[in-house]
Amino acid sequence: MRLLEKTAMESGRVTGQALMQRAGEGVIAAALREWPALVPGVHHALILCGPGNNGGDGYVIARGLLRRGWQVRLCAVRAPKAGGDAAAMAHEWRAAGGGVLPMEDCPDVLADLVSRAAGQPVIVFDAVLGIGQGRCTDDILAPWSRARHSVMKAAPDARLLAVAVDVPTGYDCDTGRPLGRHPFAADLVVTFHARKPVHAVLDRAGIRTVVVPIGL
Repeated sequence: MRLLEKTAMESGRVTGQALMQRAGEGVIAAALREWPALVPGVHHALILCGPGNNGGDGYVIARGLLRRGWQVRLCAVRAPKAGGDAAAMAHEWRAAGGGVLPMEDCPDVLADLVSRAAGQPVIVFDAVLGIGQGRCTDDILAPWSRARHSVMKAAPDARLLAVAVDVPTGYDCDTGRPLGRHPFAADLVVTFHARKPVHAVLDRAGIRTVVVPIGL
């Protein structure tokens, strides 16, 4: 996948930022197809962003939902590398009026969103790590794990819908092997261009994957 993207960008057919824009909008469209009740009205979303290209997709998702009138909060592991495509998407998110909170604030942020949603679903987008992940992810996901546990303990009837961008954080893309004890538990995975080996493993676990084209 990375080779396809590199070839497309080097040929001049597309830019990295254009691919991110297509990917982020594709994730939104796929989520709204999956849960059409979310199309009308104002809804609540939490975006979890990593520092790489997967996180760049997350900033696009956040901006797209904000433009649709949603209440959006974004928690980031750390800032993207300056000068990269993900940093450009983060800048556009801030320019649109969006804020960036540290990942450690995730428990308080999720609790607030669930309270504001008043029984309506809160949709959580995992854009932390993508196809390049290979190390244990327990530490990076710990704030999210605490957030989910706390909310479900305090409000067992809370409705959380979880969408993973490309690959859920906590899985090796090539083998499907869990990279920690608590990988991101997705209800829906939205991947780009084609399925990867990990998605067959997710299929067997009952996790639905949809593929969206991004022009590669």
